Amino acid sequence: MRVLITGGGCREYIDSVRVVTNSSTGKTSAELAGFFAQNGNEVTLITAENAIKPADSAVKCVFFTTGQELSQAIQSELCTRSYDAVIHAAAVSDYIPSEIITGGKTIKAGKQVSKLHSDEELTVVFRKAPKLADSLRYWAAEGGNPNAKIVCFKLTSGAALSDRSRAAAKLFAHSNADFIVANDLSEITGDLHPFNILTPDGKIRAAGTTNLQMAQELLSLLKTSEPEEAEK
Repeated sequence: MRVLITGGGCREYIDSVRVVTNSSTGKTSAELAGFFAQNGNEVTLITAENAIKPADSAVKCVFFTTGQELSQAIQSELCTRSYDAVIHAAAVSDYIPSEIITGGKTIKAGKQVSKLHSDEELTVVFRKAPKLADSLRYWAAEGGNPNAKIVCFKLTSGAALSDRSRAAAKLFAHSNADFIVANDLSEITGDLHPFNILTPDGKIRAAGTTNLQMAQELLSLLKTSEPEEAEK
């Protein structure tokens, strides 16, 4: 299979030196990419510049910093090459700095803004970021494969099981994904990464506690998808 994987966290600029980011290390996507490549698949990993990199040199890496750069990189890959599967594990920013209010002035936020003085209070206004998951199937179709399998990730934090299910259902509804890997930050440690892989009907198709198990289960699910369904 030809597989596109995304990983790592976005960094959104307030000014030329200050950023808003998240705690994603890119470890999961790096391990997924390495496992898929080692099992004979052609893998492209779009990952953050500061993320953990895959050990397997067979993985083609494309790097990004901001959510916009991530979006452009995904679109470029999916619209110009036919991929069989997309595993979207990147921690995409939900909000992007839009305006800075300081010293009685309002300034458009972004990397183009010179470093702001620290002697004034600072208010940052954020705008909602686009949901990249919603465009994956469209972009894959543009690249020649409308039947590409789409895997999205949904991370919650200290959520009850019912809340996790609702969050996954909401993501299924607007992304039209084939599978969602659901996990909760409160359960993730250095060695353990508990997960459930869900289908749109809310059923758990696979589960495990490590990234290796996640990679094995995803590869199995993607390879055993019924051909007749892919041809519809």
